[in-house]
Amino acid sequence: MRRFYEAFDAQDLDGFVSTLHPHVELQTRRGLRIGFEEARAWATKSDEGGLRQRYVVEDLIEQGNHVVALVRQQWWWMEENELAEDHEAAALFTFEKDLIARWQPFADRADALRAAGLDPGGV
Repeated sequence: MRRFYEAFDAQDLDGFVSTLHPHVELQTRRGLRIGFEEARAWATKSDEGGLRQRYVVEDLIEQGNHVVALVRQQWWWMEENELAEDHEAAALFTFEKDLIARWQPFADRADALRAAGLDPGGV
């Protein structure tokens, strides 16, 4: 999972895809993306607006074949290299054969923990 975010942030699309199961499902704001090609297209960043998105992993919580990543989702002004926005978020990863088979982001960390079958108050 750390490689998933590191490759995403660095725009290392080959490295990003290498973390994924061939039939990966990415639940994005623009809908479900399935497979390598759709994942690669989704992960390709544009420089529109001068902002670059970055994820900082704060904690990883395992539950069976699921892992909840507690992250900080950040947007940086590219030209000034200044932080524009930062907030807590989470993602639920589902693994199959040591590869990411599904990624689902959550704005609310408690929702991600519940989706993994964990008690948010007990973590």
